[in-house]
Amino acid sequence: MSEPVGTKGVVFAEVFAARRDKLIDRLTEEALVVLGGTLGAPMEAFRADRAVEVDAAIAALRDGSMPFAVESWKRWIDSSVQRGWSVTTLQGVLGAMRQVFVDVGLELHAAGVPDATSRIRTFIRTSSEALCLIDEELRTRVEHLHRKAQIFEALIHNAPDGVGVASPDGTLRYVNPAFERLLGRDDLVGRSVHDTLAPQAEAEHRGQVLTAVLEQGSWSGVLPYQRADGTTFDAQVTAFLVRDEQGRGIARCAIVRDLTQARRAEEERRRLAAEVIAAQRAALEEVGTPLVPIAEGVLVMPLVGAIEPARAERMLGVLLEGIGQQNAKVVILDLTGVKEATAEAADALLRAAQAARLLGAEVVTTGTGPELARTFVENGAELGTIVTKGTLRDGVAYALRVARGQAPRR
Repeated sequence: MSEPVGTKGVVFAEVFAARRDKLIDRLTEEALVVLGGTLGAPMEAFRADRAVEVDAAIAALRDGSMPFAVESWKRWIDSSVQRGWSVTTLQGVLGAMRQVFVDVGLELHAAGVPDATSRIRTFIRTSSEALCLIDEELRTRVEHLHRKAQIFEALIHNAPDGVGVASPDGTLRYVNPAFERLLGRDDLVGRSVHDTLAPQAEAEHRGQVLTAVLEQGSWSGVLPYQRADGTTFDAQVTAFLVRDEQGRGIARCAIVRDLTQARRAEEERRRLAAEVIAAQRAALEEVGTPLVPIAEGVLVMPLVGAIEPARAERMLGVLLEGIGQQNAKVVILDLTGVKEATAEAADALLRAAQAARLLGAEVVTTGTGPELARTFVENGAELGTIVTKGTLRDGVAYALRVARGQAPRR
């Protein structure tokens, strides 16, 4: 219902407006008291917000209608909520505004300004409407927070990882079912967080972990925990501090994940990977040491890549087995594909030649390039007892002559 502003009301509104700067200063001081000195913004911006509130009150006085005034209050409440103000802060600042405006109104009344009393009453009524709007906002927020709390409680209650909430002194106030299952205990609430840890972890927790949480706000790492039966397990822990609006710590929280299954799975994965690698290596070695019969009594073993100790042993085994099965007289080791050789490789060739000779066969090497020959010499390899040919073709020709008895054995 509109209340038109008469001549006296206009006079009061203008006199009130003339005190705008004074109103802004007093409201800034009172709001600072309500907020405990925490601005949340630079002083200039904070004072500018108070100026907006004063201007809105002046505009309401000039309009003189209840709907306009209530709508002004509603816009102020909405903007304050968007800035993150709590309902308690809204109530406190509104109370400060009422007190400042009423005090100024009473001063104008004492000074004989016309219509001061009715304008003050109107202001009080509209601010009361604002309180109702704040109460409604409070109820809405409470309902929203209640729903949010229900959702988060359900999430934490059903989380697969352990969750614990302790007071700042470390006394557990809440643990979810997963945490109880991890430790095999249902008596954790009311106990110290140290009661959940393995004895060897207490010193680290009191030092490194607690210091990081209190000073930096969080810590993440691995800690050993102890079950009710005395067994221990390592857990990945994320610990953090919850603070209130003033920055004071109000709760210490931790999310705990048992690493037992993960480590077991990792060990199994590594074991399977090692088995696969071993099988692949064996297959490659088999392919990498082929023994090819090219004529009666003549075998060829083409070698490619590095001759490592393990491969040398495999080569020797294949060579001896092939000589026995094929009744070979000559074995050609073609080194064309071997780009690097070591003392071990040279030793492997010598042992192959000696073993072959014991079985009645002769070893011939082919494809020994300059670099490979230089490597043998630098490593002090004595290969004089082995027949060497420049190419595989020359080696095959020599081997065939030996196998047919057309050339003497060395």
